[in-house]
Formats: sequence, structure tokens, C-alpha cells
Amino acid sequence: MKLIYLIVAVVLASSNRLFAQTDCAPQGIDPIEKTSIRRVNFYVVNKPKTVDLFSRLVVLRARKRGMTRRDKFIVIVATSAKEARDKMEDHLQKKNAMIGSLWFDTHGHYANGYSSFILGKDEFSYKTINDTTKMRDLRALASYCDEYTKVAIGSCYSGATYEKPAHNGRPASRMNGDSLMIGLANLLPAATIYGTEGWVMTKPGIFQQHSYALAGYPLQKRFKDEVYKPVWEHMGIWHSYSTVSKKFEVTNTLSLSRMGSIRVKEVTYLDKEKSKQRLEKNLAKLRPGLLRS
Repeated sequence: MKLIYLIVAVVLASSNRLFAQTDCAPQGIDPIEKTSIRRVNFYVVNKPKTVDLFSRLVVLRARKRGMTRRDKFIVIVATSAKEARDKMEDHLQKKNAMIGSLWFDTHGHYANGYSSFILGKDEFSYKTINDTTKMRDLRALASYCDEYTKVAIGSCYSGATYEKPAHNGRPASRMNGDSLMIGLANLLPAATIYGTEGWVMTKPGIFQQHSYALAGYPLQKRFKDEVYKPVWEHMGIWHSYSTVSKKFEVTNTLSLSRMGSIRVKEVTYLDKEKSKQRLEKNLAKLRPGLLRS
């Protein structure tokens, strides 16, 4: 047990030094900083069901960032949408604040053939997002959102609009990430919603806005199955949608600042030369039969 804590301490202490990017050009003042309204950024993560060291490292890393500025950045660990809502409302009401950025750190399930995100026992997808009963807890957050609020569905394939190829007897299916995003925007009509076509990574450096720690690809062999070809081709591509503009638009790769603010990078992941070279190599390695289910 002591060894585990030592590993955690070393990772947390060294991640900023080892994995920070070098493209640290000066950034302009974000419009949100010009407003006088108090705001809180939230990083919402599912409570790990097992002793998952990786998941706990992500939570510890986030809490380390928010430890000194709990008036700005809060980590919420939840087992349901209701628990997430209750905890967020408690902080917002105590601070008389609005939501600045809200990041849902959850898992997407490509095998389902549609985009989704999960909060404990609650799954959200194009199939459920218009169900008023199931959506009441998310809808309750609308009063804490305005035109400066950014909400990111931080699950893999959350904004995917391509078709998942037929696989192992299952027919091809459209992912419908746009429907999921638009549905969430209708619940939080003042906010801008973000979703991605590809994978969402949580590499060291995740809370450094100059990092591409949220972009990239998993290393496991099963992700080299040819059924994942659309995902490989859309790595780091995000979409945004707002009920104000009513425009579903392609946007650059997202990042998070050290205080959990959602940022849109100036250069998208696949525009980087190294990323292009890695993509070409990995596309050439795709094979059938590597994913059994």
C-alpha cells in the first residue's frame, strides 16, 4: 500500500515537468474573465467501481489542482446524475456562483454503436436525452448556465457523426453524437456544448491548456481492429453546438487549464505533423478480427 501511495505522489509531482508541451504562446484574456459574476469550474467523474489505480490518479490529479482554489475548481465524484447535481448545486448556492466550465469525465461505448456518456447508473444518449423524466437532474443545472458556460462531454465518441462499420454480425450504425449534443444543449440552452469524434485521453498534463493530453489514441491491441477506422481518422476533432447560434460546428481539439477551464486549442491534433505520421502508421496496421465483441 505504501508503494502505491509513493507511485501516486511521484506521478502527481512529476507530470507537469515530464509531459508539458512547448507551444506556450501567450494567450489573450478569455471573455469570461471580464465578467463580474463569480464562476466555478467542475470536473465530474464517475466513482470507480473497483480499485482502479488509473481512475484514482485522475481524480487525485484534479483535486491537487483545485486544492488551493476551491472557490474556482471543484472535483465531483458521483454515482448518479442526481448525486452530481446535488453536489454541484451545493457549491454553487454557497458561493452564489454560475458554472464556468463543466467537464464530464466518463466512458463512451463504441460497441453500442451510438454516442453516449454515463454518470454512475445513468446513461445519456440520443435515445434518452429527450426523456424529460430521466433528464430532470441535468435540466436543473440550466439556471446556473449563461452564454459564458462551456460544457464538454468528455467521453470517447461523444460527438461522433460517422457510421460505425458493420462488425461481428451487427449492422452498421450511425453514432448520432450530434443528436446527443443538441439534446444536451436543449437542456442547458444558454451553454455551449462540446463533443468529440475520437478518443478522449487522460494523459499526464491533462490540466495544462498548452498540452494535447486529452487527444491521442489508446495502445491496446483491440483498438487496431479495422472497425475503429473512423475513430482513427477523426482523432482530436471536436464539435460545438449552441442553441443561440443553432450551428453544429467543427472545432479544434480541447484542453483544460490548471483551474479546469475548457479551452479550444489554436491547432487541432491531426494538424500536427507528428500526429499525421502516427496516424498513417496506425491506419496501415489495422486488421480484422482483433476485437471479438
